[in-house]
Amino acid sequence: NMSNWNLSSRANDNVGQEHYDAIRSDSNDENWAFFAYDYKSKKEVAVSGSGSGDISEFFSHVKDQRGGFGFCRVETGDEESRRAKFFLLAWVPEEGANKLPIMVKGNMSVHKASFKEIFRDFNSEFTFGSEEDLNAEAVMNTIIKAGGANYMGQQA
Repeated sequence: NMSNWNLSSRANDNVGQEHYDAIRSDSNDENWAFFAYDYKSKKEVAVSGSGSGDISEFFSHVKDQRGGFGFCRVETGDEESRRAKFFLLAWVPEEGANKLPIMVKGNMSVHKASFKEIFRDFNSEFTFGSEEDLNAEAVMNTIIKAGGANYMGQQA
């Protein structure tokens, strides 16, 4: 499938690259994208959605998806100094219809490394497994606390 991105073989890396470039760009409206697993293949993800809304829009999309990886742009600071920040999300649903199969879970750390080769610059990174974790306010507080010290995906 041409629109599936294989995180094992890295076939169709361009699918990820297009969204990364759009989200990082100041002149593009896109603020987030989520890549959900095809549980049958165990190694392919496809874009389940993307949007120009805020972190709440991103999380309300993610909560209904199969496991996978997302990337989101948020703004911090005041009117004087708006700053774009970026975070990476690994979504590992622990219950319900979209519960992550154990065979997929086993591959996720390897696949996350592949995902990060494309989505490489971000301020914070999260792994969430339940809808309660998808708390926009708590995540924004974490990102703000992390401040400007974390570049190139380093975590404090």
